[in-house]
Amino acid sequence: MVHEIIQAQCPDCSPDEPVPHSILKEKPDLLIKCTQCGAIHPHHIEKKRKKEVRVVVSSGEYSFTRKLTLDSDETLTVGDEFVVEDEATGEASFVIVTSIETDFKRVNVAKANAIQTIWARSTDKVIAKISITKGWQTESIEMEVPGDREFTVGEILKEGDERFLIKKIKTREGGFLKEEGNSAQAKHIKRIFADSMERVEFLSQPKKTYRKISHGQGGSIIRPRGTASWILKTKGGD
Repeated sequence: MVHEIIQAQCPDCSPDEPVPHSILKEKPDLLIKCTQCGAIHPHHIEKKRKKEVRVVVSSGEYSFTRKLTLDSDETLTVGDEFVVEDEATGEASFVIVTSIETDFKRVNVAKANAIQTIWARSTDKVIAKISITKGWQTESIEMEVPGDREFTVGEILKEGDERFLIKKIKTREGGFLKEEGNSAQAKHIKRIFADSMERVEFLSQPKKTYRKISHGQGGSIIRPRGTASWILKTKGGD
């Protein structure tokens, strides 16, 4: 018969550090046997206390409230992700912690038994804000995408008939991703900056170069390479 193994302190050979024990009996009390010295003794498992915490979740322009049950000694940190459920419908939502309220002050990390309210942001669907430069003007659009949708610097996106190239990404932590190939999930992005493909194509065109040629008395010819020449008159010319 194979016995389940748990870690527990042995009063005979290891009173301070947990060592492997096999479970001999579970009810009415747990009886275990030390695999190191063979000592048999009862084992009391202390049930962890639970804490029900209010969670305020923002989703776009709206917000809703859920409840989350945690172990009272569990630590929660801003940036942690978890699932909350609607008790009435059973619908689950993925959220990310944006702030923690304890005793009416906001902190970045706290034990569950000290938490009054968790402030979170839904990451099932998020709004990606994109600034697109067209010529000398910039316009902003919004795209609703799954929270785990990745955007990459150098990626070409399409919105309707428009196509645009991602130039850089600002993350919610405040940093920028600028190197081609850098990417981030939509739920971690503050704003995306892009150029229209027309602008990209215009900027990629080779620049014209000019050479100045002296021309007789009082004039110079500015000759663009590959184009017809024109005469620029200088002082003293006709």
